[in-house]
Amino acid sequence: MTESKEEKKRPLLNRSNLRDITIIVALASALVYNLDVVRLVLSFLLLSFGCFFHYVTKGVLIRNVVLCKDGTYNIVRHPYYMANYLIDSGFCLLSGNVYLLLVYPFLFYWSYGPTIRKEESVLAEMHGEEFLRYSLDVPQIFPDAFSIKSWRAIINGFSKHRITANEISRFARFWATALFIIFIHVVKEDYFARLNLASLRTDYGSLTLLLLVIVLMAISFVVRSKRKTPDAE
Repeated sequence: MTESKEEKKRPLLNRSNLRDITIIVALASALVYNLDVVRLVLSFLLLSFGCFFHYVTKGVLIRNVVLCKDGTYNIVRHPYYMANYLIDSGFCLLSGNVYLLLVYPFLFYWSYGPTIRKEESVLAEMHGEEFLRYSLDVPQIFPDAFSIKSWRAIINGFSKHRITANEISRFARFWATALFIIFIHVVKEDYFARLNLASLRTDYGSLTLLLLVIVLMAISFVVRSKRKTPDAE
């Protein structure tokens, strides 16, 4: 009963739907705003690093057993959320909408704040002074000048056996989404703006992008459908 009441009180914008909202706005923005090479390169760097950080963190995390302080957890206390921030920021950059990029940090803290407070409260109860010392030494979401020095030990405690099929499915969806945003930009600039829809048949660049999107989404669906155990993260 308590969980049901808490679910009913969940705000309209929360951690579960922030990415969906960001992607929808990014797709709509791609129809209006333009994408330059600089933002394209930066967005791909953010997506790549975000996926890598997420992957390594998954291989380090031992949920509800010990206080994770190795690897990415020695750089920030919530590496998953840092990875999510980088990935979503990549989508914002790809949209070409500078306003979305500027407002996203506020939306992020608005939606993730309650979850972070709740998780840290639970960790404080479970691990006491150990978590207190850890929270004083390691920043919450983004690394500082001291914690970033631990990057060389980023794979400490990593085990590939902790990586589930859900991670591969998730990464495939991320890149499919990114390519589809780019596809919208290409179609808008090369066809809708010129009112030359017939040339779509001979533009292999656009068709290649669309094919990659379909392939990645198919991979995501197949891998996700075959996973044996659900992944709550």
